[in-house]
Amino acid sequence: MNRWYAIAAFWVVLVAAALFWERARDLSSIGAGYVAKELCSCVFVGERSLESCRPDIPTSMDRVEAELGTDRVRAFVPYLSERIARYEPPFGCVLY
Repeated sequence: MNRWYAIAAFWVVLVAAALFWERARDLSSIGAGYVAKELCSCVFVGERSLESCRPDIPTSMDRVEAELGTDRVRAFVPYLSERIARYEPPFGCVLY
């Protein structure tokens, strides 16, 4: 009987971990998109440096890392998600 409890507990933990992973990936994608868009607009439309724009992002987004390209900003949460915002002159910054 104890073996069945162990198997059931294993499956409950496995399903809970899968649901947690999905939720974490979804939220990190939203956060990465927000940071990419905000930094892209600040750098390319507002013509400021990345260092001066980063304090404008809320501290709750500190886990999201950002890289500046020639016409884009790549924001990512390691091992979870990545979003890119590209500067398109007549439209501003567009998320990809």
